[in-house]
Amino acid sequence: MRKFTLLCLVLATCCFCNANDGSFYASGNTLIPLKETTIQMKKEILSLERRGNWMQVDIYFEFFNPGPEKELTVGFVTPPAEGDVTDEEAGHPQVKDFMVMAGDRLLPYKMAKMEESGFKVAEKMANGFDFVYYFTIRFAKGITVIRHSYLYRGGGSVEAMADFDYRLTTGTSWAGGAIGDFELNIDMGEDSYYAVPSAFTKTPAGWTMVGVGRIGKIQQYNPYGEEDGGHSLRMVMQRRGKLQLRSKDFRPVKDLSIVVFQLHNEMNLWMENKEKDELATLRDIIWEEHTDSLIRSLTDFQLRLFRNLNYARAGYAFKDESLTKAFLKYTWYIPDPAFKPEQAPEIYIPKEIMKKIVEEEGRRKESGVSS
Repeated sequence: MRKFTLLCLVLATCCFCNANDGSFYASGNTLIPLKETTIQMKKEILSLERRGNWMQVDIYFEFFNPGPEKELTVGFVTPPAEGDVTDEEAGHPQVKDFMVMAGDRLLPYKMAKMEESGFKVAEKMANGFDFVYYFTIRFAKGITVIRHSYLYRGGGSVEAMADFDYRLTTGTSWAGGAIGDFELNIDMGEDSYYAVPSAFTKTPAGWTMVGVGRIGKIQQYNPYGEEDGGHSLRMVMQRRGKLQLRSKDFRPVKDLSIVVFQLHNEMNLWMENKEKDELATLRDIIWEEHTDSLIRSLTDFQLRLFRNLNYARAGYAFKDESLTKAFLKYTWYIPDPAFKPEQAPEIYIPKEIMKKIVEEEGRRKESGVSS
């Protein structure tokens, strides 16, 4: 049986994670110059791979120095842990296995709070409480290749099971204010359902699924009411492979946040029209007290949908075209003819609710009454 993980990713901000009902541990970041420089970032290949509560980051850089050889102090910045975290967690950067390679050698580095390091950078790149890893790189005239790798710990809240922030905007701190050739690869694991920002500039991001999966339409997520304005995002179902973004002259004005939603929020993001959607009552059926009366109010077709929902989420290819058509509205449904489960995995509807749905169908069949 496949491993099914309830994943969902959405654009979110750090302040979202810093509330008392959640925890924020660290964020990923690109390398930044700690002094003014004429060196340009010509190329960046950024790969993010989820490993439980941690995100593995691997980066390939090509920097271009138009002038004579020079040494430059370069830094990696991450904020301290905040929210529902211990003092010990807040006192240490939630980053591990940090490495930087220039050419064929690993570079030595130092780590300090930014306010204790003696470096001064713009507030949009770092503040005094941030941790900074810093080191010296010798840039020859022309292209210098840098390879960078580390893990950082994600956060979570009552809204999201987990989230992973990454600061793309600091890449514009190099000369020219742009990343000449940018590639981003995201791997959240097999059978993962998540969301990504719909854009990092005024133009929608050109997301591509490399492997097996689906990318949903642009939609809004607004957890705090109409006055919040919400976030623009795209839902992604990744059966196997990775999500990719490629861009030339990349000048991001927004950062990346990868969020794994709690189930009650994930459900809200399935539906384009919650008033007319046939599965709109799912949240109420699972969590409200009046489950029995809600199930009795469903149409016959809705009962069939709910009875088959776990199978659909698992990727079962239905012979009934009406079921296939109904489930294909949801980004997470990718029918797989090779998938033949012995029983429906308990993904969305728990056994006790499924039992009531089957009993209601049986009652209607016996009485000859349908809805």
